[in-house]
Amino acid sequence: MRRELKIGIFISIALFIIAAAIFVVGDLSVLFRKPGYSLNVFFDTAAGLEKRAVVRMAGVKIGYVKDIRLKGSRANVILIINYGIEVPRGSKATLASLGLLGEKHVELLPGAEPGICQPEDNLEGVPPVSFDQMGTMLLSIGNEFKEMGRIISELIGGEESRDNFRNTLSNLSSFSSDLKEFFGANKEELHQGLRSSSQAVQKFDQRVDEVSRNIDELIFMLKDVVEENRENIKINLNSIQELIKEIEQSLKLLNESLEKINKGEGTLGKLISQPELYARAEGAVGELEKLIYPVSNLRFTAGLSTEYYGKSSLLKNYFSFGIWATEKKYLLAQVIHDPWMDKFVYSSQFGLRWGGIAPRVGIMESKVGTGVDYYTFGNRLKFSLDIFDFNRQPRPHFRFLTRFAASEYFNFIIGVDNFTLAPKREVYFGLELGF
Repeated sequence: MRRELKIGIFISIALFIIAAAIFVVGDLSVLFRKPGYSLNVFFDTAAGLEKRAVVRMAGVKIGYVKDIRLKGSRANVILIINYGIEVPRGSKATLASLGLLGEKHVELLPGAEPGICQPEDNLEGVPPVSFDQMGTMLLSIGNEFKEMGRIISELIGGEESRDNFRNTLSNLSSFSSDLKEFFGANKEELHQGLRSSSQAVQKFDQRVDEVSRNIDELIFMLKDVVEENRENIKINLNSIQELIKEIEQSLKLLNESLEKINKGEGTLGKLISQPELYARAEGAVGELEKLIYPVSNLRFTAGLSTEYYGKSSLLKNYFSFGIWATEKKYLLAQVIHDPWMDKFVYSSQFGLRWGGIAPRVGIMESKVGTGVDYYTFGNRLKFSLDIFDFNRQPRPHFRFLTRFAASEYFNFIIGVDNFTLAPKREVYFGLELGF
């Protein structure tokens, strides 16, 4: 008895566990298949939908509802799609039921966009038509029918309207009878009219044939006219031949002129055949080029720049104007506002350039000075060192500058001024707009 009791207790517990699992899980197959992926659907209302409800696409079960939450003022339904099922992008979801009293489920309407939905993607929820809405619609349709019946009743409800309606039906019946009698009495005449129409079509075809024959006769007449005027055509051809002969004569004269030029006859021939005349002409052109070249090859530059000195919190502004006589020689003039003295000073320097190095000498900020520039990275980066005001105590004014060309007309500037005197040493940076 103890053994049978133990077996009975074990079977009862197992059945209880299975029943509880079925009640809680609803579908035990969920526990034994590969995990799927989740999608989010938002509905204005998810009334009637429960957890573990089926998810279908094209009527086929493809997953289940994992959870239903309230997000804001809308229902967020979390779907679990079975492993291996691909939901097209652009798909929509709606609430449906199998039959009028069937359990509600989520029906996915496949989209037409390329690609497939990824885990945690959001699908658009299409609001379903509820029974309340259907009842309201049916009630509205019933009211419309009722109103239509009332209008018809008003139209034919009176005795006069009923008599008019009966008279109309009677007239229609009479008209159909008269029409039948007309076709019966005039049957022969109608057949005769159809035969006449057929004869008219045949006559039209005959007229088309006559017009075609007339066109053929016209073509033959044109051929006869051409035959009769053949002599005139020959005369015109003779005129064309004479014109060709005149053109040949003109070409002959042109060839003779070219032969004379080749022999050195005439002014043009002497210029070509006598090298010394050509050399003189070439020398004159060369002298003219030497006079024009310096002017035609002048290149002008201009620029506006501003520098900010962080230690003094002052702005120093420049207007620069350059004249390049050649690629290696140039003049540089500047008008500078000195913020420490609150007045304008000027610079005028002459410079030469050899490769990437360009020394300068002249007036710098109204003082005698000299400087050197070094160009690199295709002239986009320039390092400059200026020394001026040699009589200043205890030592001259030294300034170092770096300019980087961000574009053809826009440059960044950074440097150190008075870097040999610690009390006056300042780092500055600025912008330059070049033309």
